[in-house]
Amino acid sequence: MNVIWNASANGTTGSALAGNNTHYSTYSSQWETLMGQNNCTRNQSELNSTNPCYIDTTNNRIWIRLPHFSGTQPSVTGNVITATSTSDTPASSSSGGGSVKTSEWAKQKIHSFTKITPGVATIMKDFDDAIGIKQIQIEVKNEAQNVKITVRKYDSKPANVSVEKSGKVHKYLQIETENLQQNLEKATLRIQVNKSWVSDNGLNKDNIALFKFDEGVKKWNELSTNYAEADDEFYYYDVELTSFSFFAIGEKTIEKQKSEDEITPSPEDGARKERPNLTWLWIVIGIIIFGIIAFILYNKKKK
Repeated sequence: MNVIWNASANGTTGSALAGNNTHYSTYSSQWETLMGQNNCTRNQSELNSTNPCYIDTTNNRIWIRLPHFSGTQPSVTGNVITATSTSDTPASSSSGGGSVKTSEWAKQKIHSFTKITPGVATIMKDFDDAIGIKQIQIEVKNEAQNVKITVRKYDSKPANVSVEKSGKVHKYLQIETENLQQNLEKATLRIQVNKSWVSDNGLNKDNIALFKFDEGVKKWNELSTNYAEADDEFYYYDVELTSFSFFAIGEKTIEKQKSEDEITPSPEDGARKERPNLTWLWIVIGIIIFGIIAFILYNKKKK
């Protein structure tokens, strides 16, 4: 490849590049931006002519926007960042003949947003099916910068949760955020539940809900969970949140309410039932006696 312009030797001025070769004149300002040092964004929507570098943390790639098809020799400097998503089991360490798990969670997904602005819904998606979440839609009341969202799926009750969720549990989850909570307007989760799990546990699609753990009262609170749709493999539900914590996807809480005839009577109730009310009987007897007396008096007066 023939070198048209060596930015290290000739500088990063777009007009000088265009003066050397008119082929670059139309996009000289964009080439000037590209030749300068640019901090890469981690938000794909911000990739444009003035911000030409994007870090795709989901696929571990860096994208560079070129004004047109031409050869370049880009270089990248910086620190290694954590991948957006991982489906690996947490690392284990061995000692002697045993293996010790360094973390409980089985799956996790991490995503970072450079900026989330009010009035625009920001969506986190592309979850592993094993996590149990289809997507998370974030809406903020104030601008939030450098937001990080971490979603973890546990194989059993997390150690930091003191109370087991009653009923049948499909997934235990944890959602953590950085630089978001104080600006959060609401988050809408779309959770997904395997149809096979529902049928295998003798449930139906209307028996599913999302529960949030309240550490203050040591209780799992059932959240309003709205059935949305289904495909061949999953049922999908929407849930609105205003904060994050530990969650469980599972069987709805059904509290049995006793009907009146199911309530066991107390001894006093039994006694009252054994003593019927005789008021009406005495009234009828009084009317009959009064009638007899009136009849007798009437006959005497007639004689």
